[in-house]
Amino acid sequence: MKAAIYARFSSDKQTDRSIEDQVALCRAICEREGLIVVGVYDDRAISGASTLNRLGWQRLMRDAKGGKFEVVVAEALDRISRDQEDLAGIHKRLRFAGIDILTAQDGVAGEIHIGVKGLLGSLYLKDLAQKTRRGQAGVVRDGRHNGGRSYGYRAIPGKPGELEIDKAEAAIVRKIFADYLDARSPRDIAAALNKKNLPGPRGGVWNASTIAGSRKRLNGILQNELYAGRIIWNRQTFIKDPETGKRISRENPRDQWMTADAEHLRIIDAETWDKVRARRDDRGGPKGKYATRPKNLLSGLVKCGCCGSGYVVGGNDKRGSLLVCTRMKETGLCDNRRTVAREAIEALVLKGIEEQLAAPELIAEYVREYHRMARELSGSTAHRRRDLEKRLGNINGAIAKAVDVLLAETPSRALRDRLAALEAEREEIEAEIAEVVPPTVEFHPNAANAYRDKVRSLKKTLAEADEDSRLAANEAIREIVEKVVVHPRGRYKPVQIDIYGQLAALLRISERAAEPLESREALVAGIGFEPMTFRL
Repeated sequence: MKAAIYARFSSDKQTDRSIEDQVALCRAICEREGLIVVGVYDDRAISGASTLNRLGWQRLMRDAKGGKFEVVVAEALDRISRDQEDLAGIHKRLRFAGIDILTAQDGVAGEIHIGVKGLLGSLYLKDLAQKTRRGQAGVVRDGRHNGGRSYGYRAIPGKPGELEIDKAEAAIVRKIFADYLDARSPRDIAAALNKKNLPGPRGGVWNASTIAGSRKRLNGILQNELYAGRIIWNRQTFIKDPETGKRISRENPRDQWMTADAEHLRIIDAETWDKVRARRDDRGGPKGKYATRPKNLLSGLVKCGCCGSGYVVGGNDKRGSLLVCTRMKETGLCDNRRTVAREAIEALVLKGIEEQLAAPELIAEYVREYHRMARELSGSTAHRRRDLEKRLGNINGAIAKAVDVLLAETPSRALRDRLAALEAEREEIEAEIAEVVPPTVEFHPNAANAYRDKVRSLKKTLAEADEDSRLAANEAIREIVEKVVVHPRGRYKPVQIDIYGQLAALLRISERAAEPLESREALVAGIGFEPMTFRL
């Protein structure tokens, strides 16, 4: 039999020797069992909490589907996965492909091994996380820093958690605070730093968000409490998204935050820090009010065709709000300086929806789908009614027998109770039968025309709708538009607009539709159109 060997270690503090030792052990098992090794798969310094980010394992599963081996050999089941759901799913898929899992600890893994080892692996991860957090809390209590690298500081070799001030970077931090108090915006400060070719905190370019940060998450240069001599820990918790395997941050309640004084790490004096906070509060508007959904139809969907960054509002003129490349605006590192009117782009997309969703072939599909679902509903209702009528007949028969016994002799208490229960059940079934009979609904011949009129007046309807209805409609439309890309084509030339997403199979926007934007639009192949996508 052909065998594949899988090895993994989870920490970057371990060495590749761990992989070599696991592979050597698995080869010995294969030799003892008479298995032929046809492939070795490994993942280095990757956690066993998820399989989604393990390229070696993903390659093994693809080869398993291709029938390249009959056995997977590993040191232990926790090398394959420590997650209960993943381990059970892996076992199920491999067994479907006729592939066994063989480990040094348990031999051929069965359902009991999978269940027990999956539970133990999950408990291990939970216990490890708790112990790690306990250790991190102790570091904070000692006045040490347990987070990642913070700009303006460097780690002291041989002293875990201890930092010292980096004089060169600290000077830049002080300059940022001084410029901000001098009424310069974060975008202007970022652009000035980039012109001087000064690397950002991660070695790349400076952005306005790097300096200003998020008011909700309290990050960014201007909100880093470490510069004021205070260590703050446990502001957020990271959990893995089971769908993607990526770590997602979630804010912890304020009462769970831990703070510690670290005056030796102060870069910004108290007076400057307080002035910056006061200026940010004055410019931030009402606290605690964060947008939960985009207010505009294409918010976040318009992208720059040069650098891929988003378009944001950069000014106004007689056409209304003007959108501009955020990278050009915040860093000055994009050459695309063309602005586009937000209302013009929205009108372009809405016009495409109005014209294409009202196409005759689409309406015909709408009518066909309506009749198909009506037939399907009628069939399922008839089947349900037959079942209920059959049960009702059985109940009536049982009631008739009980009544005969009651008339023939003195009834017992049990018989009276049974008869009462049967009568109650009969009433329930009769009520269900009455409910499953749907009212007769005919498809009015003018329904398709009414639908066409509604779609063609979409723009007008949105303009006249109340705020909640308009926002809900915007969200529905955004689901079928992935992005809108703006390509500059030279000075004094109209921009080119590309629309991506499920609309790509619908939009055949003509030159006439683009006249308000003075642009040419290109159809970009998308995922295709299915009528039910729009719930027609």
